[in-house]
Amino acid sequence: MKFFVLIGLYVCLNSIGQLLIKMGTLEIGEITGLLKLLNLKLLSGIFLFGLSFLTWIYILFKANLSYAFPFAVGLGYVAVIVLALIVLEESITFIQAAGMVLVGAGIILISFQHA
Repeated sequence: MKFFVLIGLYVCLNSIGQLLIKMGTLEIGEITGLLKLLNLKLLSGIFLFGLSFLTWIYILFKANLSYAFPFAVGLGYVAVIVLALIVLEESITFIQAAGMVLVGAGIILISFQHA
């Protein structure tokens, strides 16, 4: 159970960090100097991304890479697409939606290994 909580934490930190980085870059526009990069959303995203990295290191202490990596990447893939749809109002293609369904099925199959 602790593994799933840690993966959930990692995916949330990473996905929200990615979202904030994207939102920060949208606010910056053209980069004319380093001061433009001092954007609250961008810096917050980088901070969350860093926390996700530290969480990932801890996960790797506790779980096999061959199990944790596909689980985390699959959930992260789905989370980023869902966040982009809701927050950034991006659109997805049928192929992306089908891919999300297949990734979800793969995550379910992988989770049986840990049950």
